[in-house]
Amino acid sequence: MLTMSLARRLSIAILLILVPALALAQEDPKPKPTSGNDRMFLSFIEDAAVVDSQWWEGQLELVDGDGFDATIVRLVAAFQPYEDIEVGGRVGFGDTDIAGIGTPDGSGATDLDLWFKYHLGSNRGNGEFAVGGTLVVPTGDDTAGLGFDAFAASAFGAGRWRLDRGIVSGHVGLQINGDGRIFGSPDIDGEIALQAGIGLLFPVSDTLSVIGEFDYNGERFEGADSDSRVLGGVNWRVTNRGSIRGAVSLGLTDGAPDATIIGGYAAVF
Repeated sequence: MLTMSLARRLSIAILLILVPALALAQEDPKPKPTSGNDRMFLSFIEDAAVVDSQWWEGQLELVDGDGFDATIVRLVAAFQPYEDIEVGGRVGFGDTDIAGIGTPDGSGATDLDLWFKYHLGSNRGNGEFAVGGTLVVPTGDDTAGLGFDAFAASAFGAGRWRLDRGIVSGHVGLQINGDGRIFGSPDIDGEIALQAGIGLLFPVSDTLSVIGEFDYNGERFEGADSDSRVLGGVNWRVTNRGSIRGAVSLGLTDGAPDATIIGGYAAVF
């Protein structure tokens, strides 16, 4: 039986997914996304698109969890050094407020995410595909809840499919996790985790796109919970080289925060 809290979260989650889906079904034609500079949030890395040249984004992330709140400033950078290849990195600095677990509040760096992606090309102009890999470097402070003190590596495949009035994005992959720690706990055993996600990207105008996403990350450590989230967001291009990006995500499983608000500005060259 669903609790009122879970039922409310599921209802909002359904709306976050349905709004872009309903927009795709409208009869009036809309402009189509054509650039790798119109990107997802949860699956920014595991997206079949590659950035046109350079992507520099500063983000502010507000996390509301069960006994764990955090404010995190992140930097996301992606480059296309050679045709059809994207490399990038993502790292942040955060401050946490932890309740009820006997651990003091703290601040520090987050884990560093690195990735490599190869664009495989398009299928008759309607679909594009990519494969890639990621490496998580344990630069985060595990005692403050900002990291897991564990290396992790993953491999993934991704696709984008163009519809008449928008784009569907999807990916699937596996992540191998080393043994880690959280909140200064004894070592916890790392596991192999399934990763998957699907997203909708709908262009409302030449400068505004609406995004809906569902993202699943399996159990990284023995005894941990999976991390499933839904997200609704927007990409708003305000200059030829800059976009304001904002989103709200909701956690559907115990391994995800209850809610996360993301705001950022991306400079694209």
